[in-house]
Amino acid sequence: MEKQLGAGIQGVVFSTDAHTAVKAFLRAESYVRERDVYLRLTKLGIDRVSGFWVPKLVSHHDELLIVEIQIVSPPFVLDFASAYLDQPPPYADDEERMAEWEAEKQEQFEHRWPEVLSLMSEFRAFGIYLSDVKPGNITFADD
Repeated sequence: MEKQLGAGIQGVVFSTDAHTAVKAFLRAESYVRERDVYLRLTKLGIDRVSGFWVPKLVSHHDELLIVEIQIVSPPFVLDFASAYLDQPPPYADDEERMAEWEAEKQEQFEHRWPEVLSLMSEFRAFGIYLSDVKPGNITFADD
């Protein structure tokens, strides 16, 4: 491992000398969500969505709860540990909660919010419902 790229409630990410990132998860549920999104994208041959690079899955280990992904340059989208496949999140029917979420995201992304909405829509066309939408997980070319 080269250096730590990030850490959070789901786990930790390290770079490798092979220009990849290894993400080690703390919980199986988060690992399975992320792994399954990458497997879906791999099966569909997708490496860009709405002009944003998506890291390619290099490897995964179900017992160790680890994925290895390609490192990408902006613009990119990553971190699928909170994504849902083939169905929206269970809280999507809560209008008040969704209105608060959207207001928060509009504030975070400002004038870029329409681009983020387009990106989320294209992911939904692949059966992938993004829920952890925030700067850092979505990085624009000029960021």
